[in-house]
Amino acid sequence: MAVTAQNSQTRPYRFDERLRMIPVDPETLAVRVSLADPNDFPGLRRLGIALMLLGRYDEALDRLDQALELADTEQRLVTVWINLADVYRYQGEPGYAEILYRRALHASRALDDPDLVSFATHHLGKSLAEQHRPQEARQLLNEAMRLRVTDGDSELIESTRAALDHLDELALPLPPVIEELLGPVPEWSDEHEGCDGNLVRSGGYWIKRGPRAVAEYARLSWLRDNAIAVPEVVAFAEDVLVLADAGESLAGQADPTEVGAQMGRALRSLHDLAVAECPFAGGLDVTLARAHRHVVEGFVDTADFDDDHRDLSPAAILSRLRERRPAEDLVVTHGDFTPGNVLTGGLLIDVAALGPGDRYHDLALAERDLAGDFGVEAVAAFYTAYGLTEPDRAKLDYYRLLDELF
Repeated sequence: MAVTAQNSQTRPYRFDERLRMIPVDPETLAVRVSLADPNDFPGLRRLGIALMLLGRYDEALDRLDQALELADTEQRLVTVWINLADVYRYQGEPGYAEILYRRALHASRALDDPDLVSFATHHLGKSLAEQHRPQEARQLLNEAMRLRVTDGDSELIESTRAALDHLDELALPLPPVIEELLGPVPEWSDEHEGCDGNLVRSGGYWIKRGPRAVAEYARLSWLRDNAIAVPEVVAFAEDVLVLADAGESLAGQADPTEVGAQMGRALRSLHDLAVAECPFAGGLDVTLARAHRHVVEGFVDTADFDDDHRDLSPAAILSRLRERRPAEDLVVTHGDFTPGNVLTGGLLIDVAALGPGDRYHDLALAERDLAGDFGVEAVAAFYTAYGLTEPDRAKLDYYRLLDELF
């Protein structure tokens, strides 16, 4: 089989009531993982799947990325894309999963490989069903069923039949406390949906779901304890975060000088926090590892590159970043400090990436967006309010380049 290599007698998993793989014997599987010596494509891929089953998602992504770099055929690329999508889906990032599933499906059709098409449609269909998109899900699962009936594999046929029979049950429910607040099926505003599909608006609230929502909740709590202005947390349960609508962002304001000054004051307050007391991970070791993942998995949007970087490939940018890595002046950084992520009055939002890092990570993004959207007056007011008279241009260029991979 293209995606699930073990047969039913040797598979280390079974399917739960949500038709997801769960370990049959986690202890034995953990021992197998600890003793594994992956040095080839099949070994890395098997190890990645095993780590996913154990819920060790970051490690699973690392191993599957290694397998992806070793994939020497289109078929192998497709299988790893599906495996990677499964990891993202299981850890609660359906936006990334859908991108990978659809890429795998497109490539499978181009290869005219019915087995791969059936796996891609089956997995994508289940993922869309979980995201309350039953019509698209049913269409894909029906396609998978037709292909599997033709192939005659009874186990695969039963797997897809079970998904079709339980389609409505696959939709991921909201935690009870969130459902009590928003209702069982909230009316979402797609005008405000985030690019990863994990940010939506409903009933005057901002709702986030997934590992980044969990990360943001922890950081919002820490920032509030340290007297940094952040939105009110209305509710948090499992991996769902509900925030109060705290006003408009600076991106929509008209006065360039005031926008720059508010940005500078907010960033100065953040950077003045004691970095030694920050409990979160960060810095270039973490950020460059994430950048490598984005490059390998094909998540870099080259169409969004700044004009002076358009002749560079993602791989070339990553290589340049590694070669020119500067010494770090660590502070507590926001990680995506742009006018859109600062509300009037200096409230910080979208803080899931907050952690120790070089101050120029924030300065570079702020200067770039202020210059592009508000002009030199805003940039001058920003640096005056922040308290920096001669910024390091080389570091600004480095961190602006780094942002191209995110």
